[in-house]
Amino acid sequence: MDFQLLMELRDYLTIKHHVPGRIRIKLAAKLLADPRTKKLKEEAGETPPPCIISSKFNFFTRNAVIEYDPEVIIPEKLHEALTTDDPERFQELAAEFESIMTA
Repeated sequence: MDFQLLMELRDYLTIKHHVPGRIRIKLAAKLLADPRTKKLKEEAGETPPPCIISSKFNFFTRNAVIEYDPEVIIPEKLHEALTTDDPERFQELAAEFESIMTA
């Protein structure tokens, strides 16, 4: 799963439910028209990094559920990364998550 891409597409995402270790996201209809979505679709069936337990994207219902290890991915930082309007803070968080995903 390309976490950096998911972060870049955050304008199309709305957090519907988030508890440590599991986040459910609603995908905006506009996401389906973004060419970067194709990469998300292609990667949906790939083996996720060890800190991601599972990721399920249903583009028909426009929902995503990501289960993750809350000991590795700090839930508050994940929530902030998906909701911040501060571009600098977003870049900091995205870089941190990218390093976690590639470790």
